[in-house]
Amino acid sequence: MNLRLIWVMLSCGLLAACAGTTVVLVPDAGGKVGEVDLTTKGGTTHLDKANDSAAADKAEQAPTKAVHLSDEKIKDMFAETLAKEPIPPARLRLYFSSGTDEFNAETQSEFDKVVAAIDLRKSCDMSVIGHSDTVGDNSSNKELSLKRADKVAKALIGLGVKKDCMDMRYYGENDPAVPTADNVDEPKNRRVEVEVR
Repeated sequence: MNLRLIWVMLSCGLLAACAGTTVVLVPDAGGKVGEVDLTTKGGTTHLDKANDSAAADKAEQAPTKAVHLSDEKIKDMFAETLAKEPIPPARLRLYFSSGTDEFNAETQSEFDKVVAAIDLRKSCDMSVIGHSDTVGDNSSNKELSLKRADKVAKALIGLGVKKDCMDMRYYGENDPAVPTADNVDEPKNRRVEVEVR
């Protein structure tokens, strides 16, 4: 589960015992919110809504009840922590013409976005994953999805991306973006997904 929690330990002095803990539940990059329990010897407070917060001042006391914090308050309280948070992965899709490893017309411009995502993250950690639609048999589609992934990897290498920074996989028709019956020509399934972490 992608879940971001902001934990703040408030110290009460020079190497003294900890004065308490504050927990804030915030959405992940996709807007999803998980849940967490803040538990002490005195009780538990359950957090399951975006920006819910609770504090535990002492281990023997129950945590405070959940309180909703504004985005501005969270930014003010945790500016230093949030500034150190990694940039979420970029997920880009490159599409192909039916039955081929030829990029469709819009795909060439997507390479600029992939390179920009790599540059922004200063990344050497990415996946290149080939897919196909359900036209033809799965064995041929696996081979085609490998060719597509290989073509994208070679294009990225041509743009200066190191080969050892890429994890290349291929699934044929087994992981469709749009589920279809067999032998359906679905353009959104003829793709290579590039994830830059």
